[in-house]
Amino acid sequence: MALRAKAAKGTTAKRSRGSAKAVSVTSPATVSKADELKVRAIALGYYGAQLREEGDTFELRDPEHFSSSWMEKI
Repeated sequence: MALRAKAAKGTTAKRSRGSAKAVSVTSPATVSKADELKVRAIALGYYGAQLREEGDTFELRDPEHFSSSWMEKI
C-alpha cells in the first residue's frame, strides 16, 4: 500500500504548470428547449451514444447535428 501512495504522489508532481486551458462545457441542463430539435430516425443511425433504429424519436442537442440522410424533423 505504501508504494501506491508514493507512486500517486510522484505522478501528480510531474504535471506541467500553467498549461491548463479553460474549456467551456455546456451541460444538458443549461441547453434551452428552443435550441433542441425533435427528430425521427428514418434509417439506422448513431446519435447521443446510442444506436437509433428506424422510427425512434429523440431530440438533438444542437440543430447542426441534423442529418437528412437518416433523420426527419417532426
